[in-house]
Amino acid sequence: MDFHDRLADILARMREAGLDCIAALHDGAHFIEKPDPVTVLTGFKSLGPAAAILRSDGSSTLIVTPSWDAERAGESSVRRVIGAHDCIASLGDELGQDARIGLAGMRFLPSSMADRLGSIVPAAQPADKLIFDAARTKTDDEIAHAREATRIAELGYRHMLAIAKPGMTEDELAAELKWQMKSLGAEDNFLLLCAGPHNRAVQPSTGRRFQPGDIILAEITPSYRGQLAQICRTVTVGEASAQLADRYALVVRAMDQGIAAARPGVPMAEVCRAINAVLEAEGYGEYCHPPHIRRRGHGLGFASVRPGDVALDNDTPLEPGMVFMIHPNQYLPETGYLLCGEPVLLTQTGAEPLTAEKAALASVSG
Repeated sequence: MDFHDRLADILARMREAGLDCIAALHDGAHFIEKPDPVTVLTGFKSLGPAAAILRSDGSSTLIVTPSWDAERAGESSVRRVIGAHDCIASLGDELGQDARIGLAGMRFLPSSMADRLGSIVPAAQPADKLIFDAARTKTDDEIAHAREATRIAELGYRHMLAIAKPGMTEDELAAELKWQMKSLGAEDNFLLLCAGPHNRAVQPSTGRRFQPGDIILAEITPSYRGQLAQICRTVTVGEASAQLADRYALVVRAMDQGIAAARPGVPMAEVCRAINAVLEAEGYGEYCHPPHIRRRGHGLGFASVRPGDVALDNDTPLEPGMVFMIHPNQYLPETGYLLCGEPVLLTQTGAEPLTAEKAALASVSG
């Protein structure tokens, strides 16, 4: 599937819904859990607030801020680009007399933008489901970008293993890791990195210094050309204990079962259930539910985060072309929180990990 196939799908859904046009907005604050309908309609990832209009005749308009970013936006697939100082005012001018308008992205906007937008198009119909359902599977370009983002994540992790050492702070390692991946082509990176002898969860880095016996947790999520990929890794400072190595192997085995369970037509909940079953069989059933764990993975945006969380309450059927994260990150009472996870592409036969090397417990010199 290419970008034009997706637009054709959206146009067909618009006609079925009786819409003359769809207006999509994004506030420019990109986040791993936050879908972007402007990117879905245009393939463009904005620097600031942006809007896109798709009309039923197939014509489209992209409004970008700051206004000088129009030059970059001109390289997108949209022929008509407007550089604006006020995205919502320009959107109102462009919509003019359009009658039946679908609106996407409003619920992800800050209230100051959402209130203004509501006053401009008070009768607009919600169109989030229409937009994001059409983007539930990735285009060929998005899949290629996910593969490159994964390659960058793995190279970043390799660099992390080469430089991490006792006495270095979490912040120093995080900064080095982000810079390395940016130099490899990542335009964004959502990184959680922390360490301790018994972690309760993974969290952003601090000024804490690594010490022998620490367990470093790294959730590495670079974006390449607007497509995120993620790897989850665990590293010990010094040699791992036999108990830690054994428990980490258990978590990897649970991940393997989740990957094996992901097949076309299977509800996402079954992937979560397969992961839990491995841990439950070893007596960790209590730790497979809140407050210890909420999900076993998630979709990978930015454009759309479909098929959503790898969770027991997600019955979304899996389809070829979906890209998502499987990570049975798990708190265990003997070892603390452990990370392992791979991005996968669902194919006709099952889930294909995009990584060249599967998660394995690593160590750096203590």
